[in-house]
Amino acid sequence: MEENSHLITSFVVRFIHSGPPENTTYRGAILNVQTNEEMAFVHWEEAVEFIRRFVRLSGEPETGE
Repeated sequence: MEENSHLITSFVVRFIHSGPPENTTYRGAILNVQTNEEMAFVHWEEAVEFIRRFVRLSGEPETGE
């Protein structure tokens, strides 16, 4: 069997909004499927920072780890 060199990291993102569509406030939660670690967020940037803990996002410089 051929070894697969790809690493897969999966996330589930849930968005919750309250109020009428013209006054929508979003919040949510993000789950790392592999580690079962979950974090609530109010701002999308918080979710992106959570993702960065596990993967380097496209266009970002390598950290040299």
